[in-house]
Amino acid sequence: MVENGHDVAAPIPSYLIECLVWNVPDARFGGNEFRDDVRSAIAFLWKETLSDGACGDWGEINDLKYLFWDGQPWSRDQVNKFLYAAWNYIGFK
Repeated sequence: MVENGHDVAAPIPSYLIECLVWNVPDARFGGNEFRDDVRSAIAFLWKETLSDGACGDWGEINDLKYLFWDGQPWSRDQVNKFLYAAWNYIGFK
C-alpha cells in the first residue's frame, strides 16, 4: 500500500497487523475463499476500532501489553484509518 501512495499504511508495522488479526473472533474465519476471511476480518476490525470501548482491552499476541494503551507507537485512530484504506485498496464494496 505504501509503495502505491497510501501513506496511512506507513506507520502500521506487520506485528500490529498480526495482533489485530489475533483479536478477530474465530467465527469470522472459515469462509469459502481467503478473500472472504480477509473481508470479514477487516470489516470487524474497522467497526470495533471506531471507538475505544470495543477494542480497549485487546492485547498483543504475547499478552504482555494492551494494544491501544499508552506507550504504544500507534493509536486506535491510526489503525481505524488504515483499515478503511486497506478495505478500499483491496477493492471491497
